[in-house]
Amino acid sequence: MNRWRAMVDGVRRLRDGVDDWALGRRHALVASAVCRIGTALAVLGLLASNLSTRDMWVGQGSVWAEPARSISTFPELTLLDGVSPDILTVIYGVTMLASLALLLGWHAKAANVITFIGFIAVVGQNPVVGSPGDNLVRLTLLWMLLMRTSDHWSLDSWRRRRRVAAGKEASREEDALPVWFSTGLHNAGLLALCAQTVLAAMAAGLDKVAEPAWQHGTALYSTMQLPESRPFPALSDLVSGSTVLLAVLTYGVLLSQLFFGPLLLHPVTRRVVVVLAVLVNVLVGVVFGQPWSAVATIAVAALFVSDATWLRVEDAVLLPLQPIGDWGVERGYDVLDRLDELRYKLWFPAVDWARATILRR
Repeated sequence: MNRWRAMVDGVRRLRDGVDDWALGRRHALVASAVCRIGTALAVLGLLASNLSTRDMWVGQGSVWAEPARSISTFPELTLLDGVSPDILTVIYGVTMLASLALLLGWHAKAANVITFIGFIAVVGQNPVVGSPGDNLVRLTLLWMLLMRTSDHWSLDSWRRRRRVAAGKEASREEDALPVWFSTGLHNAGLLALCAQTVLAAMAAGLDKVAEPAWQHGTALYSTMQLPESRPFPALSDLVSGSTVLLAVLTYGVLLSQLFFGPLLLHPVTRRVVVVLAVLVNVLVGVVFGQPWSAVATIAVAALFVSDATWLRVEDAVLLPLQPIGDWGVERGYDVLDRLDELRYKLWFPAVDWARATILRR
């Protein structure tokens, strides 16, 4: 009986601990904000850098990718199928604006939804030029829909603080869901995104070590000989001409992916592997000309840095700039408040007019 009672008590304590972790408080709110900023920057940078060639990339000029589209089973290929260049430009521009709003944390949840749909619609049109970073961004945006990514370092958080300081009620966004439910959604999304990051890194590492080119150490050298992977030819020649640099970069890539998950289990090794992953992605982004894929990967790696560390970074970097930032935010909010007032002045009369003239007919 005593053994049975101890087992029951142990199960009850485990259940209470899980409930407390999942529903008691939201975890990694600052890290989630960093992930939001990095992912939105990756989307905005990718779209902005390809703005001038959008028609050749995903528009009517991308007929050269039809053979790949014809054998693909992804449904997003039909989202912009046959649209005119003007409609493509509008969707492209709206997605860029939404990613900018997500970056700034302005109505972040709505901006996340629009960015997610727009990113799939635009980037998914050409499977030939896609990259693993695109899939990572897509999945990250999906899990971020569940998370509270704008509780720190966002215009939304500044707006909430202003309302509280002015003695106003909380916004409708705060009251839309019960606290325990929104907390559970955030923690579930955070846990799923972290698990996805670990699995993606380890799967990429296992895929690499199974290839002869990586086993023989020639994968990076061969890639740096391709014209599209040489944004800085002198730098590519420097790295590819040094066996030491090639070996260091090769082992860095493999170690940061293969052992990403196990090394997270201890605080010391966690710091090492996160720093290694950041350095490797910076080097890959610069040397191989894939900056936005690197930014997206660094954004999810930021989830494994504690909020205490991010707050120390904030104190060291942002605190000296706070007076300038506060002034800029205040001026920006003056503009946003006027835009909101204008929106309400135009929206509600338009709705009343529609009800009176159209719906009553």
